[in-house]
Amino acid sequence: MRRVFYIVGLCMLFEAWPCLHADPLTIPDSFNLLSQPRIAGEFLGYRPKAETNGVVLTLQSISDMLGNTTGGASQGGTYSGLLNLGLAVDLQKAVGWEGASFKNSWIWLYGNDVSQKYIHNALTASSVAGYPAFRCSELWFQQNFLTDAVSLRGGLIGVDTEFMVCDTGNLFVNSAFSLLPIFVLNVPNGGAVFPMATPGLRLALQPCSWLTLRTAFTQGNPFEQQNNLHNFNWNFGKSGGLLNINEAAAIWNKDPGSKGLPGTAKVGCWFQTGEGPQGEVNFSYGSPTAVAYSSGFYGIIDQQLYAPVTKGLEPSSGKNPVAGKDTQTGSNASGKGLSSFVQMGFDPQQVCVSSFYADVGFAYTGLIPSRDADKLGLSFGYAQMSNYLQNKVSESGLCGASFESVAELTYSIRLAPAIALQPDLQYILHPGGTQQYGNALVVGVRAVVDF
Repeated sequence: MRRVFYIVGLCMLFEAWPCLHADPLTIPDSFNLLSQPRIAGEFLGYRPKAETNGVVLTLQSISDMLGNTTGGASQGGTYSGLLNLGLAVDLQKAVGWEGASFKNSWIWLYGNDVSQKYIHNALTASSVAGYPAFRCSELWFQQNFLTDAVSLRGGLIGVDTEFMVCDTGNLFVNSAFSLLPIFVLNVPNGGAVFPMATPGLRLALQPCSWLTLRTAFTQGNPFEQQNNLHNFNWNFGKSGGLLNINEAAAIWNKDPGSKGLPGTAKVGCWFQTGEGPQGEVNFSYGSPTAVAYSSGFYGIIDQQLYAPVTKGLEPSSGKNPVAGKDTQTGSNASGKGLSSFVQMGFDPQQVCVSSFYADVGFAYTGLIPSRDADKLGLSFGYAQMSNYLQNKVSESGLCGASFESVAELTYSIRLAPAIALQPDLQYILHPGGTQQYGNALVVGVRAVVDF
Protein backbone atom coordinates (compact mmCIF):
# COMPACT_ATOMS: atom_id res chain seq x y z
CA MET A 1 0.00 0.00 0.00
CA ARG A 2 2.86 2.35 0.83
CA ARG A 3 4.45 1.70 -2.59
CA VAL A 4 1.16 2.53 -4.32
CA PHE A 5 1.00 5.81 -2.39
CA TYR A 6 4.53 6.78 -3.45
CA ILE A 7 3.88 5.90 -7.10
CA VAL A 8 0.66 7.96 -7.19
CA GLY A 9 2.44 10.88 -5.54
CA LEU A 10 5.28 10.82 -8.05
CA CYS A 11 2.85 10.69 -10.96
CA MET A 12 0.97 13.72 -9.60
CA LEU A 13 4.26 15.60 -9.15
CA PHE A 14 5.43 15.00 -12.73
CA GLU A 15 1.99 15.90 -14.05
CA ALA A 16 2.06 19.25 -12.24
CA TRP A 17 5.74 20.00 -12.93
CA PRO A 18 5.15 22.10 -16.08
CA CYS A 19 2.78 24.34 -14.08
CA LEU A 20 5.26 25.29 -11.36
CA HIS A 21 5.58 29.05 -11.28
CA ALA A 22 6.77 29.94 -7.82
CA ASP A 23 8.26 33.30 -6.95
CA PRO A 24 12.06 33.42 -6.56
CA LEU A 25 13.42 32.25 -3.23
CA THR A 26 14.89 35.37 -1.71
CA ILE A 27 18.13 35.55 0.22
CA PRO A 28 17.12 36.02 3.88
CA ASP A 29 18.82 38.33 6.35
CA SER A 30 17.76 37.43 9.87
CA PHE A 31 19.05 40.70 11.32
CA ASN A 32 17.44 43.09 8.85
CA LEU A 33 15.09 44.45 11.49
CA LEU A 34 14.41 47.86 9.99
CA SER A 35 14.35 47.20 6.23
CA GLN A 36 14.92 50.91 5.62
CA PRO A 37 17.51 53.12 3.87
CA ARG A 38 20.84 52.81 5.65
CA ILE A 39 23.01 55.53 7.21
CA ALA A 40 25.77 55.21 4.62
CA GLY A 41 23.17 55.74 1.89
CA GLU A 42 24.49 55.15 -1.62
CA PHE A 43 28.11 55.35 -0.40
CA LEU A 44 29.28 57.71 -3.14
CA GLY A 45 27.26 55.81 -5.71
CA TYR A 46 29.10 52.51 -5.25
CA ARG A 47 26.28 50.73 -3.39
CA PRO A 48 23.56 50.98 -6.08
CA LYS A 49 26.14 50.11 -8.77
CA ALA A 50 27.17 47.00 -6.82
CA GLU A 51 23.56 45.98 -6.21
CA THR A 52 22.80 46.37 -9.91
CA ASN A 53 25.56 43.82 -10.48
CA GLY A 54 24.10 41.48 -7.85
CA VAL A 55 26.37 42.34 -4.91
CA VAL A 56 24.72 43.41 -1.63
CA LEU A 57 26.70 44.47 1.45
CA THR A 58 25.00 44.80 4.85
CA LEU A 59 26.27 46.15 8.15
CA GLN A 60 24.08 46.38 11.22
CA SER A 61 24.65 47.08 14.89
CA ILE A 62 22.30 45.91 17.66
CA SER A 63 22.97 46.91 21.28
CA ASP A 64 21.04 45.82 24.39
CA MET A 65 21.40 47.59 27.74
CA LEU A 66 19.37 45.55 30.23
CA GLY A 67 19.21 45.47 34.00
CA ASN A 68 17.59 43.09 36.48
CA THR A 69 15.95 45.26 39.13
CA THR A 70 14.43 42.57 41.37
CA GLY A 71 14.32 38.78 41.72
CA GLY A 72 16.52 36.36 39.87
CA ALA A 73 19.86 35.23 41.29
CA SER A 74 21.01 38.83 41.88
CA GLN A 75 20.48 42.37 40.66
CA GLY A 76 22.59 44.26 38.16
CA GLY A 77 22.89 45.48 34.61
CA THR A 78 24.80 44.47 31.49
CA TYR A 79 25.56 45.67 28.00
CA SER A 80 25.58 43.21 25.11
CA GLY A 81 26.08 43.95 21.45
CA LEU A 82 26.13 42.47 18.00
CA LEU A 83 27.76 43.69 14.81
CA ASN A 84 26.52 41.86 11.72
CA LEU A 85 28.49 42.08 8.46
CA GLY A 86 27.12 40.32 5.40
CA LEU A 87 27.86 39.82 1.71
CA ALA A 88 25.23 38.38 -0.65
CA VAL A 89 25.90 37.81 -4.34
CA ASP A 90 23.34 37.08 -7.05
CA LEU A 91 25.60 35.17 -9.42
CA GLN A 92 23.14 35.48 -12.27
CA LYS A 93 23.53 39.27 -12.24
CA ALA A 94 27.23 39.15 -11.40
CA VAL A 95 28.56 36.53 -13.83
CA GLY A 96 25.52 35.21 -15.69
CA TRP A 97 25.19 31.97 -13.67
CA GLU A 98 21.44 31.42 -13.78
CA GLY A 99 19.74 30.59 -10.47
CA ALA A 100 22.95 30.71 -8.40
CA SER A 101 23.66 32.80 -5.31
CA PHE A 102 26.21 33.02 -2.52
CA LYS A 103 26.17 34.46 0.98
CA ASN A 104 28.76 35.00 3.68
CA SER A 105 28.01 36.81 6.94
CA TRP A 106 30.00 37.31 10.13
CA ILE A 107 28.83 38.39 13.56
CA TRP A 108 30.88 40.00 16.31
CA LEU A 109 29.41 39.40 19.76
CA TYR A 110 30.59 41.42 22.74
CA GLY A 111 29.47 42.31 26.24
CA ASN A 112 27.68 40.21 28.89
CA ASP A 113 24.43 38.28 29.04
CA VAL A 114 22.12 39.62 31.77
CA SER A 115 20.31 36.28 32.00
CA GLN A 116 23.49 34.30 32.52
CA LYS A 117 25.07 36.79 34.91
CA TYR A 118 22.16 37.93 37.08
CA ILE A 119 18.89 36.08 36.40
CA HIS A 120 19.82 32.43 35.62
CA ASN A 121 16.75 31.87 33.46
CA ALA A 122 16.16 29.78 30.35
CA LEU A 123 14.19 32.28 28.22
CA THR A 124 17.09 34.68 27.89
CA ALA A 125 16.30 38.39 28.18
CA SER A 126 18.45 39.41 25.19
CA SER A 127 18.17 37.73 21.82
CA VAL A 128 21.61 39.01 20.72
CA ALA A 129 23.64 38.11 23.80
CA GLY A 130 26.22 35.34 23.48
CA TYR A 131 29.76 34.33 24.30
CA PRO A 132 32.07 37.10 22.99
CA ALA A 133 33.60 36.02 19.68
CA PHE A 134 33.83 36.77 15.98
CA ARG A 135 31.77 34.07 14.27
CA CYS A 136 30.94 33.04 10.74
CA SER A 137 27.16 32.75 10.83
CA GLU A 138 26.55 31.94 7.14
CA LEU A 139 28.77 30.65 4.36
CA TRP A 140 26.76 28.92 1.67
CA PHE A 141 26.12 28.46 -2.03
CA GLN A 142 22.59 28.14 -3.43
CA GLN A 143 21.38 26.87 -6.79
CA ASN A 144 17.78 27.29 -7.93
CA PHE A 145 16.12 25.23 -10.67
CA LEU A 146 12.85 25.21 -12.65
CA THR A 147 12.08 28.93 -12.40
CA ASP A 148 13.06 28.97 -8.72
CA ALA A 149 10.57 26.24 -7.80
CA VAL A 150 13.44 24.10 -6.49
CA SER A 151 16.33 25.42 -4.40
CA LEU A 152 19.35 23.58 -3.03
CA ARG A 153 21.67 25.23 -0.52
CA GLY A 154 24.84 23.87 1.01
CA GLY A 155 27.51 25.15 3.36
CA LEU A 156 27.60 26.66 6.84
CA ILE A 157 24.00 27.45 7.79
CA GLY A 158 21.86 28.39 10.76
CA VAL A 159 18.43 26.79 10.53
CA ASP A 160 16.70 29.77 12.17
CA THR A 161 17.35 31.97 9.11
CA GLU A 162 14.55 30.09 7.29
CA PHE A 163 12.96 27.62 9.71
CA MET A 164 10.91 28.64 12.76
CA VAL A 165 10.91 32.30 11.67
CA CYS A 166 8.15 34.59 12.98
CA ASP A 167 8.38 38.08 11.49
CA THR A 168 6.16 39.79 14.09
CA GLY A 169 8.02 38.06 16.93
CA ASN A 170 11.34 39.53 15.77
CA LEU A 171 10.30 42.87 17.27
CA PHE A 172 10.78 41.61 20.82
CA VAL A 173 14.03 41.67 22.77
CA ASN A 174 13.60 38.41 24.68
CA SER A 175 14.96 35.44 22.73
CA ALA A 176 11.83 33.33 23.35
CA PHE A 177 9.93 35.10 20.58
CA SER A 178 12.60 34.81 17.88
CA LEU A 179 14.35 31.51 18.74
CA LEU A 180 11.66 28.89 19.37
CA PRO A 181 12.45 27.63 22.92
CA ILE A 182 10.98 24.15 22.42
CA PHE A 183 13.79 23.56 19.91
CA VAL A 184 16.57 25.46 21.66
CA LEU A 185 15.96 23.80 25.06
CA ASN A 186 15.91 20.24 23.75
CA VAL A 187 18.75 19.93 21.20
CA PRO A 188 22.44 19.93 22.18
CA ASN A 189 23.73 23.43 22.98
CA GLY A 190 20.65 24.97 21.37
CA GLY A 191 21.34 23.57 17.90
CA ALA A 192 22.35 25.44 14.77
CA VAL A 193 20.57 28.69 15.67
CA PHE A 194 21.94 32.15 16.48
CA PRO A 195 24.77 32.64 17.22
CA MET A 196 25.84 29.15 16.14
CA ALA A 197 25.91 27.60 12.66
CA THR A 198 26.85 24.15 11.41
CA PRO A 199 27.59 22.55 8.01
CA GLY A 200 24.58 21.17 6.20
CA LEU A 201 22.28 20.98 3.20
CA ARG A 202 18.87 22.58 2.70
CA LEU A 203 16.32 21.69 0.02
CA ALA A 204 13.30 23.96 -0.64
CA LEU A 205 10.37 23.36 -2.97
CA GLN A 206 7.70 25.85 -4.05
CA PRO A 207 4.99 23.88 -5.88
CA CYS A 208 2.92 27.10 -5.97
CA SER A 209 3.50 30.71 -5.02
CA TRP A 210 1.76 30.41 -1.62
CA LEU A 211 3.39 27.19 -0.38
CA THR A 212 7.03 26.43 0.49
CA LEU A 213 8.33 23.05 1.66
CA ARG A 214 11.77 22.92 3.30
CA THR A 215 14.01 20.24 4.71
CA ALA A 216 17.56 20.52 6.04
CA PHE A 217 20.24 18.11 7.26
CA THR A 218 22.93 19.65 9.44
CA GLN A 219 25.37 18.80 12.20
CA GLY A 220 23.15 18.40 15.26
CA ASN A 221 25.50 19.56 18.02
CA PRO A 222 27.34 22.87 17.42
CA PHE A 223 29.16 22.37 20.76
CA GLU A 224 29.41 25.01 23.46
CA GLN A 225 29.98 28.57 22.28
CA GLN A 226 33.28 28.90 24.15
CA ASN A 227 34.53 25.70 22.49
CA ASN A 228 33.50 26.72 18.97
CA LEU A 229 34.46 30.37 18.74
CA HIS A 230 34.25 30.77 14.97
CA ASN A 231 31.69 28.04 14.08
CA PHE A 232 34.30 25.98 12.26
CA ASN A 233 34.40 23.12 14.78
CA TRP A 234 32.86 20.60 12.39
CA ASN A 235 32.28 17.07 13.57
CA PHE A 236 30.47 14.41 11.55
CA GLY A 237 30.84 11.67 14.16
CA LYS A 238 28.59 10.66 17.05
CA SER A 239 29.47 13.69 19.17
CA GLY A 240 28.44 16.04 16.35
CA GLY A 241 25.33 14.05 15.51
CA LEU A 242 22.80 14.75 12.77
CA LEU A 243 19.81 17.09 12.74
CA ASN A 244 16.94 16.89 10.27
CA ILE A 245 14.37 19.69 10.36
CA ASN A 246 11.33 19.95 8.08
CA GLU A 247 8.81 22.73 7.58
CA ALA A 248 5.79 23.59 5.45
CA ALA A 249 4.96 27.30 5.18
CA ALA A 250 1.83 28.81 3.63
CA ILE A 251 1.21 32.50 2.99
CA TRP A 252 -1.94 34.37 1.99
CA ASN A 253 -2.91 37.86 0.87
CA LYS A 254 0.70 38.94 0.33
CA ASP A 255 0.12 40.21 -3.23
CA PRO A 256 -0.56 43.96 -3.68
CA GLY A 257 -4.03 43.31 -5.09
CA SER A 258 -5.21 41.04 -2.27
CA LYS A 259 -8.41 42.07 -0.50
CA GLY A 260 -7.75 40.28 2.80
CA LEU A 261 -5.11 40.81 5.46
CA PRO A 262 -1.76 39.03 4.99
CA GLY A 263 -0.69 36.09 7.09
CA THR A 264 1.63 33.11 7.36
CA ALA A 265 1.23 29.64 8.84
CA LYS A 266 4.03 27.14 9.45
CA VAL A 267 4.21 23.60 10.76
CA GLY A 268 7.44 21.74 11.31
CA CYS A 269 9.27 18.92 13.04
CA TRP A 270 12.83 17.93 13.83
CA PHE A 271 14.76 14.74 14.52
CA GLN A 272 18.22 14.78 16.05
CA THR A 273 20.64 11.95 16.78
CA GLY A 274 24.02 11.98 18.46
CA GLU A 275 26.01 10.88 21.46
CA GLY A 276 24.35 11.12 24.85
CA PRO A 277 25.88 12.82 27.91
CA GLN A 278 28.96 11.17 29.40
CA GLY A 279 29.73 10.93 33.10
CA GLU A 280 27.91 13.06 35.68
CA VAL A 281 24.92 14.94 34.28
CA ASN A 282 24.09 18.46 35.46
CA PHE A 283 20.29 18.79 35.48
CA SER A 284 19.25 22.37 34.85
CA TYR A 285 16.57 24.18 32.89
CA GLY A 286 18.58 25.07 29.81
CA SER A 287 20.00 23.64 26.62
CA PRO A 288 21.76 20.30 27.30
CA THR A 289 25.39 19.88 26.28
CA ALA A 290 24.69 16.48 24.69
CA VAL A 291 21.59 14.48 23.71
CA ALA A 292 21.42 10.97 22.26
CA TYR A 293 18.07 11.54 20.54
CA SER A 294 15.60 14.41 20.30
CA SER A 295 12.45 15.10 18.32
CA GLY A 296 9.71 17.67 18.41
CA PHE A 297 6.93 19.46 16.55
CA TYR A 298 5.93 23.09 16.25
CA GLY A 299 3.41 25.42 14.63
CA ILE A 300 3.41 29.17 13.99
CA ILE A 301 0.70 31.58 12.85
CA ASP A 302 1.67 35.17 12.02
CA GLN A 303 -1.39 37.21 11.02
CA GLN A 304 -2.21 40.86 10.54
CA LEU A 305 -5.47 41.62 12.35
CA TYR A 306 -6.13 45.20 11.36
CA ALA A 307 -4.91 47.64 8.72
CA PRO A 308 -6.12 51.25 8.88
CA VAL A 309 -7.78 52.79 5.85
CA THR A 310 -5.20 54.87 3.98
CA LYS A 311 -5.39 57.40 1.22
CA GLY A 312 -3.27 56.80 -1.83
CA LEU A 313 -2.84 54.72 -4.91
CA GLU A 314 -4.81 51.60 -5.70
CA PRO A 315 -2.05 48.98 -5.93
CA SER A 316 -4.22 46.66 -8.00
CA SER A 317 -5.11 49.19 -10.69
CA GLY A 318 -1.73 50.87 -11.19
CA LYS A 319 -3.51 54.18 -11.86
CA ASN A 320 -4.17 57.28 -9.80
CA PRO A 321 -7.51 57.00 -7.96
CA VAL A 322 -10.04 59.78 -7.68
CA ALA A 323 -8.60 62.55 -5.52
CA GLY A 324 -9.41 62.04 -1.85
CA LYS A 325 -10.64 58.47 -2.30
CA ASP A 326 -9.93 56.18 0.67
CA THR A 327 -8.46 52.83 -0.30
CA GLN A 328 -7.53 49.76 1.69
CA THR A 329 -5.81 46.63 0.47
CA GLY A 330 -4.82 43.38 2.14
CA SER A 331 -1.18 43.90 1.32
CA ASN A 332 -1.08 47.11 3.43
CA ALA A 333 1.95 48.56 1.69
CA SER A 334 2.40 51.15 4.47
CA GLY A 335 2.89 48.41 7.06
CA LYS A 336 0.63 50.17 9.56
CA GLY A 337 -1.82 48.23 11.70
CA LEU A 338 -2.09 45.46 14.26
CA SER A 339 -0.34 42.12 13.79
CA SER A 340 -0.29 39.06 16.00
CA PHE A 341 1.49 35.73 16.31
CA VAL A 342 1.02 32.42 18.09
CA GLN A 343 3.76 29.80 18.45
CA MET A 344 3.36 26.34 19.96
CA GLY A 345 5.53 23.25 20.19
CA PHE A 346 5.97 20.01 22.08
CA ASP A 347 8.63 17.35 22.57
CA PRO A 348 7.20 13.81 22.97
CA GLN A 349 10.43 12.31 24.31
CA GLN A 350 10.31 11.13 27.90
CA VAL A 351 13.86 12.34 28.50
CA CYS A 352 13.78 16.00 27.47
CA VAL A 353 14.22 19.40 29.06
CA SER A 354 10.99 21.15 28.01
CA SER A 355 7.90 19.19 26.99
CA PHE A 356 5.65 22.06 25.88
CA TYR A 357 5.99 25.70 24.83
CA ALA A 358 3.45 28.33 23.76
CA ASP A 359 3.51 32.09 23.26
CA VAL A 360 1.31 34.84 21.91
CA GLY A 361 2.14 38.40 20.94
CA PHE A 362 0.77 41.57 19.38
CA ALA A 363 2.51 44.43 17.61
CA TYR A 364 0.97 47.68 16.43
CA THR A 365 2.80 49.76 13.84
CA GLY A 366 1.97 53.46 13.62
CA LEU A 367 -0.27 53.69 16.70
CA ILE A 368 0.64 57.33 17.37
CA PRO A 369 -0.29 59.83 14.61
CA SER A 370 2.73 61.11 12.67
CA ARG A 371 4.79 58.17 14.05
CA ASP A 372 4.03 55.69 11.27
CA ALA A 373 7.17 53.58 11.70
CA ASP A 374 7.05 53.19 15.49
CA LYS A 375 6.01 49.80 16.87
CA LEU A 376 4.33 48.88 20.16
CA GLY A 377 4.57 45.24 21.21
CA LEU A 378 3.13 43.03 23.96
CA SER A 379 3.88 39.31 24.28
CA PHE A 380 3.74 36.38 26.69
CA GLY A 381 5.61 33.05 26.55
CA TYR A 382 5.29 29.86 28.63
CA ALA A 383 7.82 26.99 28.74
CA GLN A 384 6.79 23.83 30.61
CA MET A 385 9.54 21.79 32.27
CA SER A 386 9.27 18.09 31.41
CA ASN A 387 8.16 15.62 34.09
CA TYR A 388 11.51 13.89 33.78
CA LEU A 389 13.45 17.07 34.55
CA GLN A 390 11.00 18.08 37.29
CA ASN A 391 11.73 14.82 39.11
CA LYS A 392 15.48 15.23 38.68
CA VAL A 393 15.42 18.83 39.90
CA SER A 394 13.24 17.89 42.89
CA GLU A 395 15.71 15.13 43.81
CA SER A 396 18.46 17.76 43.92
CA GLY A 397 16.57 19.61 46.65
CA LEU A 398 15.09 22.53 44.67
CA CYS A 399 11.41 23.28 45.16
CA GLY A 400 8.67 24.31 42.76
CA ALA A 401 10.06 22.77 39.57
CA SER A 402 7.36 23.44 36.99
CA PHE A 403 7.72 26.14 34.32
CA GLU A 404 9.25 29.44 33.29
CA SER A 405 7.37 32.21 31.55
CA VAL A 406 7.99 35.77 30.41
CA ALA A 407 5.85 38.79 29.63
CA GLU A 408 7.33 41.63 27.57
CA LEU A 409 6.21 45.17 26.75
CA THR A 410 8.32 47.06 24.23
CA TYR A 411 8.15 50.15 22.03
CA SER A 412 10.41 50.71 19.03
CA ILE A 413 10.97 54.40 18.25
CA ARG A 414 12.19 55.16 14.74
CA LEU A 415 14.55 58.09 15.28
CA ALA A 416 15.71 58.09 11.64
CA PRO A 417 15.12 55.81 8.64
CA ALA A 418 18.01 53.58 9.75
CA ILE A 419 18.06 54.16 13.53
CA ALA A 420 15.65 52.75 16.13
CA LEU A 421 15.64 53.07 19.91
CA GLN A 422 13.55 50.51 21.78
CA PRO A 423 12.70 50.83 25.51
CA ASP A 424 11.85 47.40 26.92
CA LEU A 425 10.22 45.90 30.01
CA GLN A 426 10.22 42.17 30.87
CA TYR A 427 8.74 40.22 33.78
CA ILE A 428 10.14 36.70 34.18
CA LEU A 429 8.22 34.19 36.30
CA HIS A 430 10.03 31.22 37.90
CA PRO A 431 13.54 31.97 36.56
CA GLY A 432 15.22 28.64 35.89
CA GLY A 433 11.87 26.83 36.05
CA THR A 434 11.81 26.63 39.86
CA GLN A 435 11.02 28.80 42.88
CA GLN A 436 14.66 29.03 43.89
CA TYR A 437 14.72 32.67 42.78
CA GLY A 438 12.07 35.35 42.91
CA ASN A 439 10.34 36.63 39.80
CA ALA A 440 12.60 39.01 37.90
CA LEU A 441 11.79 42.46 36.53
CA VAL A 442 14.08 43.46 33.66
CA VAL A 443 14.21 46.98 32.25
CA GLY A 444 16.37 48.32 29.48
CA VAL A 445 16.69 49.60 25.96
CA ARG A 446 17.77 48.27 22.55
CA ALA A 447 19.44 50.36 19.84
CA VAL A 448 19.46 49.25 16.19
CA VAL A 449 21.51 50.96 13.48
CA ASP A 450 21.67 49.98 9.78
CA PHE A 451 24.76 51.33 8.03
